[in-house]
Amino acid sequence: MGAGAIGRTHADTIAATAGFDLAGIADPFDAAGPVAERYGARHHRDHRTLIEAERPDAAIIGTPNELHVPQALDFIAAGIPVLVEKPVAVDLADALTLVAASDAADVPVLVGHHRRHHPVAARAKQIIAAGTLGRLVAVSVTSFLAKPDDYFDIAWHRTAGTGGTFLINLIHEIDLLRYLVGEITAVTALASTATRGLEVEDTGALAFAFDSGALGTLIVSDTVAGPWSWDLTAGDSPRFPAHPVDSHRVGGVEASLTLPTLEVWRHDGERTWTNRMHPQPADRRVEDGDTSPYVRQLRHFGEVVARRTEPLVSAREGARNLAVMDAVARAVATGTTATVRAV
Repeated sequence: MGAGAIGRTHADTIAATAGFDLAGIADPFDAAGPVAERYGARHHRDHRTLIEAERPDAAIIGTPNELHVPQALDFIAAGIPVLVEKPVAVDLADALTLVAASDAADVPVLVGHHRRHHPVAARAKQIIAAGTLGRLVAVSVTSFLAKPDDYFDIAWHRTAGTGGTFLINLIHEIDLLRYLVGEITAVTALASTATRGLEVEDTGALAFAFDSGALGTLIVSDTVAGPWSWDLTAGDSPRFPAHPVDSHRVGGVEASLTLPTLEVWRHDGERTWTNRMHPQPADRRVEDGDTSPYVRQLRHFGEVVARRTEPLVSAREGARNLAVMDAVARAVATGTTATVRAV
């Protein structure tokens, strides 16, 4: 569903991955017709028509954020598993509606937080879980991007409640932090619209408390000319150039880890600030040779559809990310630290 940038990314991935065929594309706009034709698929004006005409084994929802839950509920009612792009919903209440529907119908939902499928993220998870860094103390994240002005010609990109760098970019960081460091329990946050003057924020500065006692800081902006972001370093998509710098730093009492450069930093000898440190590159190889997180996500989705595994990022996991986002919104509005609601 959806023939925009992320929809075309999924269509490219399906076309390039053995064992998957694109049954059709649902999008109300004429421009989707040539896109569907390029992949040898039929163009449908809405998702309900696609359900009736194609009866697909599964569906990928890459439409504007406010359509995610309504469309997913229709597929669930038809017994069709869905991969729903992030954020899974525009707010926590909608996300919980989807969780309830998925559970009641026993139809799986995978949320498109593709970074969890990146080999670097998987290897970082292993390094942290093995205790290589020792007790986690602090994490620092930078997400600097420079989106062009015409990006905001799309109405929902500039509309509060559906767009803004929090829902579009920050939600990815929340998911990756929860995956690597643990549950976020409290948030302090500031937001600014000063650069573009739109109703949605273009910059945010946040501090997190994790259930382990670790603390984190994060600054996100879609108007900074700089390469320090996952999108511009990890090589997730050919749309974005990859730069040889890091964007995430996870600090422990024994060592620290950089991402996506995947270097473990240790002291030479005794652990003290007067001793020099050196980076040790971690092994980045993957057994199957696939490094594209979108290919790995699609293959995982196939296993979920076949009921051979559970979703790595379930609807409930997506809802937990929105619970953090809900706390971010409350922290911005009140100027205080907000507790994250349990989901």
